[in-house]
Amino acid sequence: MTDLLRNWKFNEDYIHNVVLTLIYLWLLIHIGRWIVSKIKGEQKRTAASLFIPLLIYAVVGTLLLWLMDGDFFNDWTFTGWFWHDLTLWILAGLFVLLCLLLLVRSVRRRSSMKKVSGLLLVLLVGEFLIGSFVMTVFHAAGRSVTMSFDSPMVVTEDDGIAINKIRMKIPNGQENGISTSDNRFQIVAVDLKTGKKEWGRKAIWQEYVLGQTEDGILVVNSKDEELYFLDAATGDVHLEEKDWVEHYPELADNLSHEQADYYIDDTGSLYLYALDGKYYRVAEGKLTKNPAYEKEVQKGFFGDEENGEAERVQQVVQELYPDLLEAQPIMGTEKDASMLLAYKEKRNQEQITVARVSTKEAVIQWKTKVDYQEEPGTSPLDVHMSEDATYVFAAGSLYKISEPAGVLEFVYQYRWNKRTDIAELH
Repeated sequence: MTDLLRNWKFNEDYIHNVVLTLIYLWLLIHIGRWIVSKIKGEQKRTAASLFIPLLIYAVVGTLLLWLMDGDFFNDWTFTGWFWHDLTLWILAGLFVLLCLLLLVRSVRRRSSMKKVSGLLLVLLVGEFLIGSFVMTVFHAAGRSVTMSFDSPMVVTEDDGIAINKIRMKIPNGQENGISTSDNRFQIVAVDLKTGKKEWGRKAIWQEYVLGQTEDGILVVNSKDEELYFLDAATGDVHLEEKDWVEHYPELADNLSHEQADYYIDDTGSLYLYALDGKYYRVAEGKLTKNPAYEKEVQKGFFGDEENGEAERVQQVVQELYPDLLEAQPIMGTEKDASMLLAYKEKRNQEQITVARVSTKEAVIQWKTKVDYQEEPGTSPLDVHMSEDATYVFAAGSLYKISEPAGVLEFVYQYRWNKRTDIAELH
């Protein structure tokens, strides 16, 4: 109730203030008309004739302000998510068709412009109400959904593009006491400099984005038992499996379609465990075979941490920052003797604080809060560091933080596939 009443106050949101002003003016006009009519005695005016319409207007206004307060109207924009956009196109097409039928009928009956305008307004309101119901039921408009990263973060150094496979989990009720959900997937590329979406493509659960190779972004589809390479700049399929193995005949009918059988290192070299039980490496246009490659492939499954390094970093955190709640190191750099930490300022906070701290002395160089959610089997945070910025991927959003100042420049929200500037977040 407190949140609903809060929406009747003016704030920093320009659109909210304009709509609220119009609502207040409409209420004042209705009260003024009632008073004037009462004074003139033109017709019998009771208190009920004033308060019942005011109550109706207040309920409708509260609903409208509540919808504007959240992300509801974002769901009425095209986002790049296939089923979401398809539903919007159907609703828009239906509205245009009904308008055309209404106009044809009005011309035949020679209806007045006032009547036609009124019918169009009724049609628009009806379309909005029905469409809102459809978007709420099938696409969780105005409801909470879970956004997570369903692949390793791939950053192309040449183009400065971040590529992720994104999972959208939409709750759809309970079955036998267990919460159920609808999962949707999309591969999205974002320009790290501008925060603009470069491209997106629909994906399925069994598609795995593994990383950037010399031939493009490697994707393995275990359902259709195929692999292919995407062009990082466009998202188009650059090379299919049948064309790729023509360069490496030894891999024909010998490729696994399980993600754990592949590993891509920092240079773009591809290591794989083939169906013949042998280990191969594809690099610089050449295919080599060596049992020692098994160690490289295992890095993709077990991780690539240096022996004892994690324990040493954790010890530094405990010694220098013992007061930080649930502090966990994310990434370190020897260049400036610093590391990234994630910690909570309060146990019950919904966000988590990411900070760059010194590994030599207890100094926090910068910190910023990011949305946070823990999903079983997924990493809650992913980080990419460049010379002029640190990028944090958390809870379905990409945060760009400038270096060394630590200023949050923008947040890219994958649910709506758009950049949100800092001013819009407050």
